[in-house]
Amino acid sequence: MTTAYFDELAGRLRDSGVPEDEVTETVDDLAAYVAESGADPGDEFGTPEELAARLVSSEDDRVAFKRPDAAIPGPDVPSPSTDAALRKSPRMPAGRVFASRRFYVFVSCYFGFWIAVCVAWVAFAPAESRSRFLIGSLVGLVTAAVVAGLTIWRGARRSG
Repeated sequence: MTTAYFDELAGRLRDSGVPEDEVTETVDDLAAYVAESGADPGDEFGTPEELAARLVSSEDDRVAFKRPDAAIPGPDVPSPSTDAALRKSPRMPAGRVFASRRFYVFVSCYFGFWIAVCVAWVAFAPAESRSRFLIGSLVGLVTAAVVAGLTIWRGARRSG
């Protein structure tokens, strides 16, 4: 039945003056959709006469029928063809750079780890290596702070 359905649809579209390349593309897309979904074309689109009439009525309808889920409504508009519509739009970040809670948790854990390493090193390391370790850690911290500060300053200067 599927082949007969699409043969009849193609004939009706040709009789209505639709160019051959559009007829072929439209029928191929609809046939692929039906094959993929397993739906009956009569149940999905109606009779070939009805579908041809709707497709010929305007180019917008023809494009919409070729790819049923290609153009879905925006996130605030419920759509019967998709479950991916958002119920509520996400809020916009207040600043130019968005840092999530996960980022703040990561930074807190990272600094907590380094504080624990420093305390452990000072408590358990030989006396002659304590000062070298603390000086190296301090130089690394200052270097990271300078690089981060310059990056933030340049970003603010470019956007402002």
